[in-house]
Amino acid sequence: MKAIRTIAILILAVSVVAIATHQSPSADRYVNVVATGTVKVVPDAVQVSANISNLAPTSAASIAATAKSTNLFRTFLTNNGVEAKYIASANLSTNPEYSYPTNAPAKISGYRTTQQFTVILRDATNAGTIVQNLQTQVGNSLSINSTSPIVLQQSAAESSARKIAIASARIKADSYAKLSGAKLGKILSIDESVTQSFPQPLMATMAKSVGAQTPVQIDLGQQDITITVTTKWALK
Repeated sequence: MKAIRTIAILILAVSVVAIATHQSPSADRYVNVVATGTVKVVPDAVQVSANISNLAPTSAASIAATAKSTNLFRTFLTNNGVEAKYIASANLSTNPEYSYPTNAPAKISGYRTTQQFTVILRDATNAGTIVQNLQTQVGNSLSINSTSPIVLQQSAAESSARKIAIASARIKADSYAKLSGAKLGKILSIDESVTQSFPQPLMATMAKSVGAQTPVQIDLGQQDITITVTTKWALK
């Protein structure tokens, strides 16, 4: 009797597996498609990389001089419509500087304090003039390292790029469906990634004279906003 029960259980287990396999739905057929959509937009802001640096006989004097310069820097920017949240300090350091006399040991010639900034100018069309006037206001302690046009408000561009990407994905998926003898069903899942092209930063050189100056122009050009979608489509 024990052997008979064991055989019966085994037969039942095999039957369950057979039924599950037989009932596996054909709707599991699908195709994965990757597609992209790209739109070109004119940047609406300019990112400026700058640093303020002062050399003084003592570290305390160097820090004080740099604090004075950075106060001029911040005040000018806020007075010209730049919100505080778009002014970010990247680093503050104070280090000794050395001179190296001939046939003599190195000696400290002073202390240099440097503070680095990243600033976003949302008035992109006047960014060159703002940077130029900022240089005049702060003086030679200010160095402009680079300027980069960027796109801050890109939701509209993303929406357009997304429509292009999904339309492209649908065309590809429909093509694969026809090639495999099936019909395209509904979309099952979508994953996306967004990329923004960044041009090489423009190195800025400011005039040193305080008289009449030729206005500085920062050319905005165009940038690509690209949406890449990974889609899964049902096949019927």
